[in-house]
Amino acid sequence: MEDWNALIKMVFSEYFVSDALLKKNKEILRTEIVNYVKFVNKKEFIDLFNWIYSVFKECILLDKSASVKMLSDSFNEIGDTDSRWMMNVLTQPDVSQFSERDKIAFYFKAMDEVLEGCFKPRFKLFDKFVAFKIRQVVADNSSVDFGKLINDFSSQFRVDADLLLKDPIASISISQWRNIAAHKSYAINKTDVVVKYGKPNQRSVTLSVEDFYKVFYWSQDVYTVIRLAEVLVYLNYMTEVVAELGGSDKIRVRFEASLLNLIHNMQIVGFEFVATEERSNLFCLVVKSKIGFNLQDSLFHASQCLDQLCCAVYDDDFVRDNYQKTKISVIDRETSKIASAIMSIETALEMVYGKIDLEQYLDKMEFEFPDQA
Repeated sequence: MEDWNALIKMVFSEYFVSDALLKKNKEILRTEIVNYVKFVNKKEFIDLFNWIYSVFKECILLDKSASVKMLSDSFNEIGDTDSRWMMNVLTQPDVSQFSERDKIAFYFKAMDEVLEGCFKPRFKLFDKFVAFKIRQVVADNSSVDFGKLINDFSSQFRVDADLLLKDPIASISISQWRNIAAHKSYAINKTDVVVKYGKPNQRSVTLSVEDFYKVFYWSQDVYTVIRLAEVLVYLNYMTEVVAELGGSDKIRVRFEASLLNLIHNMQIVGFEFVATEERSNLFCLVVKSKIGFNLQDSLFHASQCLDQLCCAVYDDDFVRDNYQKTKISVIDRETSKIASAIMSIETALEMVYGKIDLEQYLDKMEFEFPDQA
């Protein structure tokens, strides 16, 4: 854990306004560091990431109140992009079992979903900040279509944003790639892919299969870059954004996103994720015990996540009514024996909101050990 925290501080400290905020968000950043390493070794992408972040930073320094209002107005739409991205990941099939033709067709489908549902809303937010940086006026681009948004992007910054606006292989704009994928304006041949785009004079471009894959990975990379830059901006000013939105009760987080973050942090401290299980009104997370620790000690450590697991269930309106309790089960690596801890969601929320203290909370935690009947 100390190594992870040191890595987070080394990588992300320059993007936070204070060490206190960095420390406060360290659990989220342990997940985000995984997204960061996807592009950190590609100079052109790290340069793009730093430039995007700098635009937000300069606007906030110019007028913090107006910037926070823009972030707040876009918060729900931006939050939905992570939900769509999560759905894209959760429903992605094993493409290694596909034929080459079906794999390419699936990648076109994924490109459409990511560019339309994820990239476009985040780019619209960035475009508003670029306009604010230039004119110090909050622009309304809510009704602007994707193509116009890309084509009319500020000429002053088109060089900086080049990798964001068009692919580096065929120089086709990112909005046209969305159109190609959405309207299936492509032909998949044995050795190449032919794409058609543009009105009224339609253009045709032939790409090798290898180059098409490069374009697809570019579309995923540029989304990862703009997303992470905006995540860091929001983390810096989340207190102000939440206040602008009327309090944390107005904000909901998708269960799968919270669960992913929780599992990642469990693995960092030495547990190994095995599975999740649903039993009647109970949601269970199953992990293998920590190496070098007995089953009882591992369970006591693992049980510390139950309040977070309960909150993850409660914070998603689509999941909340399905469960009344959460459970963490630990499998011993040597004996395969299983021990568990159970907590009611109602009790966990009472502790989180200060209605009961930690001692009262722990008194209501149920433990199950192998030698018990």
